[in-house]
This record gives sequence, structure tokens and C-alpha cells, in this order.
Amino acid sequence: MGTDDQNVPGEQPGAGEQPDAGEPAGGGSSRREQAQRARELGERWVGQLQVMIEEAGKTAGPVLRDVAAKAAELAAVAAENAGPVAHKAANVTEHVGDRLAARSKDLAADLRRAAEAGRAQAAAPADETAAPNPDDAPKS
Repeated sequence: MGTDDQNVPGEQPGAGEQPDAGEPAGGGSSRREQAQRARELGERWVGQLQVMIEEAGKTAGPVLRDVAAKAAELAAVAAENAGPVAHKAANVTEHVGDRLAARSKDLAADLRRAAEAGRAQAAAPADETAAPNPDDAPKS
């Protein structure tokens, strides 16, 4: 911060001034002078703020580029490290998938055999009632 940032008694509106004995306490030309000084001071402050903002923009650009470069480097390292892990996960998934597929095929075959056996049992009693077996005839 420069020396312009310090409060100087004569730069603040109304600072160090007393109304003249001939002027009313609340008005006249001293009010206009105070307003003019306040306006000039405000304009100077706005100018200083604009300079500060421009300087911050000039220095922030390279810093932001550095941060973006570091983020890109970290992303590259993460991608390099994620590759082998993804390959391991794929291999494990392949083996687990193969075992699951084999179990599923066995289960499907068992269910089909059970369904066929159930149909065969359901068809067998119907055939016995439709055609009597000669061996089942009462013997005298």
C-alpha cells in the first residue's frame, strides 16, 4: 500500500473544517466544497482500486496457469496408476464371471432335469388309470 492509502486529515470530507461564524452550521458553499472534495476523493479511490485489480489480474494469470499445469500433472499420474489397477480388476472379473457362468449352466441343467422328471411323474399316473395293467388284475 502506498502513501496515498493513509488518511490525511484534509482529504476526508469535512475533516478539520469548522463552519464560518457568518455561515449557517448546515449549509452554504462549505457543503458544496465538502461534496466536491468527497467526490474527488471517491474518484481517486476508485482509480486506485482499478490499478490494484489490474495488477492482481496480471499476477494471477501466471499463478492460475501454474495451478492448472499441476492439476494436469496430477491427473496424468492418477491415470497412469489407474491403468494397472483396472487390468487387475478386469482379470478378477473375468475369472469370477467364468465361474459364475459354469455354475449357472449346471443349475439350468439341474432345473431342466427336475422339470422333466416332474412331467414324467405327472404323466405316469394318468397313463395307469387310462389303460389297466393286466398284471394288476386280481388273481383267483
